[in-house]
Order: sequence, then structure tokens, then C-alpha cells
Amino acid sequence: MKLVKRILGIVPAIAIIIQISLLEFNLGNAYYAILIAVFIGLLVSGKKLRLNSLTVWLVIAAFASILFNEIPAFFRPYERLIAFILVMGLVGPLVTNTLLRPFRLKLFQILNVLIVGMVVLSFLGIAVGLPAMVGRGGYAGLFNHSMMLSPMAAIAMLVSINWAHRAKIIQRRWLYWGMAAMSFLACLAAGSRAALVAGIAGGLFYFYKVNQGQLSRLAQTLILILTLAIFSFPAWEGYTERIMGKMAYAEEQGGLLTARSSLWETRVIEFRNSPLVGVGFASVNTAINTKFDTESGGVEPGSSWLAVLSMTGLFGFIPLILLLSGYLIFVYKDKTDKKTSALLGALLLFFTIHMLAEGYVLSAGSGLFFYFWLLMGVLEINLSSWNFKKYLLHEIRLFGYQLHATSTGIDTFGSQDPGNRDTRL
Repeated sequence: MKLVKRILGIVPAIAIIIQISLLEFNLGNAYYAILIAVFIGLLVSGKKLRLNSLTVWLVIAAFASILFNEIPAFFRPYERLIAFILVMGLVGPLVTNTLLRPFRLKLFQILNVLIVGMVVLSFLGIAVGLPAMVGRGGYAGLFNHSMMLSPMAAIAMLVSINWAHRAKIIQRRWLYWGMAAMSFLACLAAGSRAALVAGIAGGLFYFYKVNQGQLSRLAQTLILILTLAIFSFPAWEGYTERIMGKMAYAEEQGGLLTARSSLWETRVIEFRNSPLVGVGFASVNTAINTKFDTESGGVEPGSSWLAVLSMTGLFGFIPLILLLSGYLIFVYKDKTDKKTSALLGALLLFFTIHMLAEGYVLSAGSGLFFYFWLLMGVLEINLSSWNFKKYLLHEIRLFGYQLHATSTGIDTFGSQDPGNRDTRL
């Protein structure tokens, strides 16, 4: 059974890695076929099926946004909605059962290992000057674009920091710290300001959480990191070239947010024109927007938050805000496993900030979409283990599922108290 779980975790992980890598081989529809096959297998074989009410609300809002708008056919909103539901159903909190929970934890662990490996190799390739490391958008490493390397490098940095804190062998701890440093430099070299700021914010949250209640220790850690960064700056100054160039160009154009401001303004106008249900899932108002492709139906939202607001209106924006707010409160308050909560909270804060400037939260084909909703699925597992009674407020029970009080707690997984389940990362 363990082998089956491992294989089921590896197959989707490899599929998503292929999607975001520099390999010219594209899975196309085979990517969705793989995910659908795994999802159906786990859904049918598992027990105790439950739906998360907030994500159900989000799906209903997306459907309503299509139903109440006249959307050009080339946007293919229904196809994209089906893909959104299927991928989010597999990795996100939309639906859970006894097999989907361990699958998501295993997939999360495997995917993190693969991402860290790709980022570290990308940095080494950039450091020695391999021509293959220069791709679309500049330094892309082993990824398909520099704007994919940068956020993935930030994620790798946070994961490596967590590994370093968990390592009991001193040599491994230093190795992981080195991997975190290389990931930071890869993020810096790729040149995404949003990913860099979001990654630093996530790192600060991680250090705060693991030192929660120990202010002096937190201050010592931050001072040590800052001191090392300052004294080592001459060694890594060259990696700031691209990001400094972007900032200089933005200032010449009149502001640091010049590249995104027009897209944001368009999203706001679309929201004002249709504040309740938006202009339509996976689409834009073609009368005021030119950032779309009539052949592929792709759009450039410029921001995930504004995309949800403009495409699905308040009806879709509210459940997403409630979902993320609940998770943020959980990772802030949880004291049962500070390191796991620190990692999940750091990643969640990273995405909360990064999504201000990148619009992938509704794009089922995006690697960042996949990771974000997998993170949401893992957070839901940890939240349910933390306090299942509160968790029920955000859940719809199906097929007559009932809770059974036990002497050790609330038996939600059949054989053991959820609070004792191992969800460490």
C-alpha cells in the first residue's frame, strides 16, 4: 500500500515538473488525463467523502459568472472551469476522503524535493555560466521561464530553511542552509521583484513562528542573517543585476509598478462594471481589454486577487478571502507543531503577496496554480487535525458520515485521533 501511495504521489509530481521545466516536450491534454485518472481512482477507492463549503461556493461563483455573462467562445470558459474543478479537486480542499489526504501529503513532500533539486541545479548552472541556463525572460535555469524560476526558488528557499530547522545532524543542517542560500540567489538572479519580496516575507514569518514567544532569540536570528548578508554582499552583488535593471527601468517610466498598473486598472474597471458576478470565469471584457489571445483564449490578468474580483465578482472573491483568512489564523495560532505551521504559514504568506502581481489562481494549467491549491489542500489536512469541531463549520458532510466520540478525542479518520496523525513536513 505504501508503494502505491508513493507511485500515486510521484506520477502527478513528475507531470507538473514537466509542465514547468525547460523541456520542449509538452504533455498537452495528457497532463489533464493523468491528473483526472489519479483523481477518479482516489475518489472512487476512498471513504468518508466530504466537500469544503467555501471552495464549493467558489466553484458555484465561477459557474454563475459564466452563466450570467455573454463570453466569447474562444475563451472556452466551461472547459477551463472543468479543468479548474478537476485539478483543485485532486490537490485542493474542495473534496477530501481517506485516500486523498495521505496522497496530498505525499505529493507535497515529493514535489518540494523535486523543486528544491531543480532550483539548486539551476543556481549551479547559472553560477558557472552555462548558456542553457539563460532562457525566456533571462535566467530561467531548468525552468521554462525566469518568472517561473523566481517563485519556485523562493518556495525552495522556504522549504530548505524548514529542512535545516528539522535536521538533527549538523552536516545536513549546514547543507540545507546552503541550499536555502542558493535558492535565494537563484530567486534574485531571475529578477522577479514580487517573488523576492514575497519570499523574504515568508522567511520572516517562518523565523517568527519557530521563535514565537522568544523575542530575543528571534532578534538574534534576524541580526545574524542580516550581518551575514551585509558582509557577503560583494560575493553575490552580481546576482542583483537583473532586478536592479528592472527597478531602474520602472523609475524611468514613472514608478515601480508601471508594468502592472495598466492591468490592475483594467481589472478594477471590469469589477466596477459587474461587481457581483464579474465579467466571466477565465475571460476579460474585450471592449476595454486587449491583453488576450483569440487563438488560445489565454488572458493576462496581472494579479490573482484582482482576477478573481473582476472575473467572478464579490460572489467569488468572498469565499477565497474567507478560506485564506481561516488558514492564516490557523498557522498563526497553532502551537502543536510550530515548524510545520511555520512552513505552511511562510508559503501561504508568500502566495498571498506574490498573487498581487501574478494572475494564476484560476489558471488550471499553471504550475503555480497547482502548487498553491496543493498547499491549500495540505493546510486543510493540518487544520482538520488541529481542531475538527471548528473545521466542520466549513464543511458539508456527505453520504451520512457521522462523528464518533472516543476516549482520546474525535475519531474522524476511522482508527485514530486526527490530532495524533503525522502531518509533519
